[in-house]
Amino acid sequence: MRVAVVGAGPRGLWAAEALMERARQRGASIELVVFSDVALEEVSAPGAFGASVPKEWVLNAPKRIVRTQLGELDPGNRFDGDFPSRRVVGAHLESSWRALEAHLPPGCSFEFRVQRVESVAPDGEGVVVDGERFAEVLIATGHAHDWPGSLAHADFGDVRVVAPVYPASNLDAVTGEDVALVRGAALTFIDVVKVARAKVFYPVTRTGRFMEVKAYLDATQSAAVKPRVDAASRAILACKGLDELRVILADCAAAILAEAGGEGTEDDIRAVLRGEDFSGDPVTELRTSLTAARGERPWTPALAVAAAFRDTYDALIERASFGGRDTLGGADFYAFTRTMERVAFGPPVDSAEMLLNLIDAGRVRTDLMARGSEDLGELAREIGATVIIDAVLAPPGVVEGTLVGDLVEQGVGVRYGDTNALHVGRDGTLVGQRHIAAAGRMNEGLILGHDTLKRTDHDVIERWADRVSAAALTDPVRVHGLPPLEPKRFAWSDALLDDADACNALLERYGSPVNVLNPEPMQANIDELVSAGERAGVETKVFYARKANKALIFAGTARDTGNGVDVASENELRQVLGRGVPGERIILSAAIKPDRLLQLAIENGVVISADNRAEYDRIKALAEASGTQALVAPRLAPDPDTMPPTRFGERLHAWAEHLAAPAEAVRIVGVHAHLHGYAAADRSAALRECMMLIDALTAAGHTPTFIDIGGGVPMRYLEHESQWRAYQDAIDLQRAGYAEPFTWKADPLHNTYPYWQEPTRGKWLEEVLADGVADAMRERGLRLHLEPGRSLLDGCGVILARVAFVKTRSDGLPLVGLEMNRTQCRTTSDDYLTDPILVKRTPTGDAVEAFLVGAYCIEDEIILRRRIRFPNGIAPGDIVAIPNAAGYLMHILESASHQIPLAKNVVWPAGELDAIDQT
Repeated sequence: MRVAVVGAGPRGLWAAEALMERARQRGASIELVVFSDVALEEVSAPGAFGASVPKEWVLNAPKRIVRTQLGELDPGNRFDGDFPSRRVVGAHLESSWRALEAHLPPGCSFEFRVQRVESVAPDGEGVVVDGERFAEVLIATGHAHDWPGSLAHADFGDVRVVAPVYPASNLDAVTGEDVALVRGAALTFIDVVKVARAKVFYPVTRTGRFMEVKAYLDATQSAAVKPRVDAASRAILACKGLDELRVILADCAAAILAEAGGEGTEDDIRAVLRGEDFSGDPVTELRTSLTAARGERPWTPALAVAAAFRDTYDALIERASFGGRDTLGGADFYAFTRTMERVAFGPPVDSAEMLLNLIDAGRVRTDLMARGSEDLGELAREIGATVIIDAVLAPPGVVEGTLVGDLVEQGVGVRYGDTNALHVGRDGTLVGQRHIAAAGRMNEGLILGHDTLKRTDHDVIERWADRVSAAALTDPVRVHGLPPLEPKRFAWSDALLDDADACNALLERYGSPVNVLNPEPMQANIDELVSAGERAGVETKVFYARKANKALIFAGTARDTGNGVDVASENELRQVLGRGVPGERIILSAAIKPDRLLQLAIENGVVISADNRAEYDRIKALAEASGTQALVAPRLAPDPDTMPPTRFGERLHAWAEHLAAPAEAVRIVGVHAHLHGYAAADRSAALRECMMLIDALTAAGHTPTFIDIGGGVPMRYLEHESQWRAYQDAIDLQRAGYAEPFTWKADPLHNTYPYWQEPTRGKWLEEVLADGVADAMRERGLRLHLEPGRSLLDGCGVILARVAFVKTRSDGLPLVGLEMNRTQCRTTSDDYLTDPILVKRTPTGDAVEAFLVGAYCIEDEIILRRRIRFPNGIAPGDIVAIPNAAGYLMHILESASHQIPLAKNVVWPAGELDAIDQT
């Protein structure tokens, strides 16, 4: 999907990052083009944050609000103070753009294009931008650089005009001999007097006031008033009108004023909220505000109101946006927010101090402060001004002559109600349009709060990225983890999961969860390995690793194919013997073998993998005592210089020494090895070393006939290799701190199975036996034994679990509760990385991305540790299926803690309990 973002400021960056992050997590393919009026080094509207910005121009909000996908602005406290130069912010934004390009999700592309966009027009199922077609467009153009009310369009005769003041180079026209009349006395005015060289500045405003200086409570004070602030925020969300809002803020401000040790009455606070607190002396007010903010005198009611307004602003944004302002007084509410902006969002202490110094030095004169509504030409002549500087920015809303203004003029966009705001939906999409969205100052009046750097005030950008990324998916309704890892499909399980009634009937009959098993794919998996060995000329026998799944149906399948079973406990051995598997087709590979287990194996002619010399001696002694010959395969630990060290087995020289002479009570029938991992080359090397031990044993008079290289036969769980590569990229970026966490508590998931690998099973075995290994085994007359578990059960089982609830964690994180516990889908790996399948039994709902949680009463009771996306919603009564889980997932770690019964195991298609649950 081709997507355009028009505007490369902080909001355009936010949109690009949010879209690419969702592409990464959802597997969407996005071709993103970002249009910018300026080069990447400027990264914003002229003069805002670029490299050309004067170092004196500081951020007028605390640096803690600045966070991009790259991270915080100043994580190492490299800059002095809490209000760094906007040039520093610009450098962070530029680095963030470059990081975006360097960390593109697989299948996505990015182009930063320096091009002023002249036209945007809907065109059927797409949008045309300057003649170029896109599927989706977001306009994030920020402040208008020019507007009809700008003094750039005025003529004051011989008095020069500087408009706009951004970029700073525009102020180069002001000289040290100039007398400057400045329209505006807010933050832009402070920028002007920091760098312009006029002899004297005369600011003029309609209010006749400077802004209040920013002041903050310390950590202890903030903690003390937090309950009052939180209560005020909740009250704002429920308030009915502007008068009630003022009461809520007044109460909150009174608590803050008391905690700060300030001076003032409730009437003083209410006067601030009404904008009726002006003393008539702007300089004295500024001085009072500054000294209070510096802690040199008690806090004022204005500072307390400012803190209350800022600290509850998120709630006010939620309450007032998207029609909420209409029930708060409409135009009266708009006027109230303008009053509060002067109080709450003024300059930091250092900027105010600089301004006062200029006033005290006579370079800033306040003689005309309150005369901003008068004719500026007359005022200029009155003071002998040689230049008029316009320090008033374009207003919010739809501005004539801009890209958004043109869209409204053409009828593509419309204004909201009686405001000048561009009317958009909650995801920024223009009302009446499907593929054009806009976010920023053009929406002011419909949406409150458009700080370009703070990303927590509202979620328009996030919703837009949600919608666009969902539309870019090839299968937008498929349930998937983040990022997607689609499982291989099997006909029998697809048919079952397509039948919601059948799935529900199993849960009704056997409880949740239920393990549904089908041995049919196991036959083909066994045949694949046996045939691969035959093609290489090596007789191959498969011994199903019973520990992979306790159901007896699989042991029976191994028996019926003429192969065998690997057992690791007394119960496993007794059950397999009871199923009619002959002893010589069983190998006992248990890590710990009590005498009773060894005796049972000896009595039934079971091959015993002797892990160490002491265990061999115990076997020998038990066989001698019972007058029976034990069948033994010593377990070889391969050379640690060529393979990872292992806790299983002993080195070649140790066994050769210990078995230098045959023993009557023990027959050495083969050599066994246990290897970690799945590399074919490691198995080939192990086979060569095993043959060296075979040669030594044969020379000593033993008659071994096979080599058993244990399990570790690779399989793959996934349908698409590209998704596995994309997951690896995403988890690496999450570990590095760039990608947004998609796992529970940002779990790095270091230890996971290779869910995509090639070759697998038969082709893998051909590689193991290549390069002369098969020839060497044939020369010695040796069979090859394998002990796969997971690989044989590929496609043989599905876990079904009923949805118990859908809720959120205390911080709002969505959770889906399943009637199961995490041990019922868990191995020694960190997580099971295939996507679950939703069997929907309830009506379609809103999309949700949630974690699956289970029945144990602990915080980290997580079934799957990736967040799961349910595009059509999920609700109690639905069923979550975990596919291809027969190999280890069902039983290797299952627990009946809390006295919760273990899951029942049902053989499909008969729908009856496996024999393991009938005993």
